[in-house]
Amino acid sequence: MRKRNDIDKIFLLLFMLMSIISSCQELKMSEKKYIWSGALVAPREYPVEIYDGALISEDYTYRFGPIYGIIQQGWSVQSKGMGSPDEPVALPDELQMTWYAIQEEKFYTGKWKLDKQQLTTIWEEGAVDVRTQKKDDFKTFIVGLAPEGRLALWADGQRQVLLAMFQAHDTTITQETAHEDFEHFFRKEYRDAAYKPQKLYGDELYATLEGQGWPKPQLYMEYNKKYAWKFAVEGIKIGPKDYFFYQCFNGERDMPLNTDSANTNLPKAIPEHVYVKWADGDKKYGVADVKFKYEILKKAFEEFEPTEKIDLLFEIDPSANVLNTYLRSSSKKIKIVGYEPALVRVDN
Repeated sequence: MRKRNDIDKIFLLLFMLMSIISSCQELKMSEKKYIWSGALVAPREYPVEIYDGALISEDYTYRFGPIYGIIQQGWSVQSKGMGSPDEPVALPDELQMTWYAIQEEKFYTGKWKLDKQQLTTIWEEGAVDVRTQKKDDFKTFIVGLAPEGRLALWADGQRQVLLAMFQAHDTTITQETAHEDFEHFFRKEYRDAAYKPQKLYGDELYATLEGQGWPKPQLYMEYNKKYAWKFAVEGIKIGPKDYFFYQCFNGERDMPLNTDSANTNLPKAIPEHVYVKWADGDKKYGVADVKFKYEILKKAFEEFEPTEKIDLLFEIDPSANVLNTYLRSSSKKIKIVGYEPALVRVDN
């Protein structure tokens, strides 16, 4: 009897194992796939060179390498991928990256697992294109390489969303151990020419860096701090089809319609560039456009309590062509200065 019970248990375990395998296979077969590519960014002040890297899914690998050259477009910019698969593929579940930080004179490397459920949720969510009123898919994974081995990963499309931050560790790559595509790095004549400060940064930026010093490496983490702010406008009439745009210092970006559901006090990072576009007559539109300086706007946000709901207020006087901006809560109103405002008319 005991032998028969043991056999029954074995059959039961085998049945359960086969069921699990079958369920996994069905899930794998039913997983939705997408067309996506990868791109790279780095701060202008902290340029990098790519040794190698990859975004890896179960059926596709998007590779990064020395062909990208020196990366330094800026931290909060959009970046286009270099090609994409011909057919939809699974979203990546692993990121690998090895790079050389030019200003720090150091190699960094790392390998990280990605949150597949998070990626799938965001990819399915997409974003509404305010001009067409249609849902638009995300298209690109942007990898950002910051000083001290920090790495950011964004999803980019109609909006740009910060998915995660990672920490790499330093490593050593020598001329003897490097792969052949990176051999140029070890040629003195290449580095003397490519790393010449005026060529690397440009005369104006280099003069600023020489005078004020390089931004503190922690800045690219500080950019991620968020506040409960939304847009508000006074002086003009904003309709339900009018919209706002914001791009934050941490790279996140969106373009919400002027509706309660889209323009809310959700926590967002400090904005670098914002504008509002509104109907101003028959096929005529107005645009109020502002670019902020980080330290000035950060100081203003810090005047409010961490949980306080804040309006980023545009006060617009079209007749006098005047635009002023404020941070406003139920307790105080602070005028923002030290920015580049623009108030213009456009035809579409």
